[in-house]
Amino acid sequence: CAYGVFFPMHFTGMAGLPRRYFRNDNFPMFDDLGDINVIITFFAIIGGIAQIFFLFNFFYSALRGPKSSQNPWRSNTLEWTTPVEHIHGNWPGAIPEVHRWAYDYSKPGMDEDFVPQTVPLKEGEESGH
Repeated sequence: CAYGVFFPMHFTGMAGLPRRYFRNDNFPMFDDLGDINVIITFFAIIGGIAQIFFLFNFFYSALRGPKSSQNPWRSNTLEWTTPVEHIHGNWPGAIPEVHRWAYDYSKPGMDEDFVPQTVPLKEGEESGH
């Protein structure tokens, strides 16, 4: 919809149509550009109506949607070890200790596809950095 709104505006601007005039009736050379304004208005209304679907989806997901898990993307970095509840500071109790780098994905010999930074290294295992 955005292309249907703004792309035709480039043609009206290149034709010399002033941007901030309320009406262009006093300029007969711009009479042919009236249909383009109708097309721009049509796409702008469609784009505005599409925002209703966006707002519905946003508020429905925020108020009634499923709650996400602690680490929905199964990421390795420390920010996914903090609790979801709002607390003072980042972690309850002691700050977690980092044992490996942040990108230990698909390590051979591991049960999971990802290994969080807080998991200690096994005997003989090397860190990825």
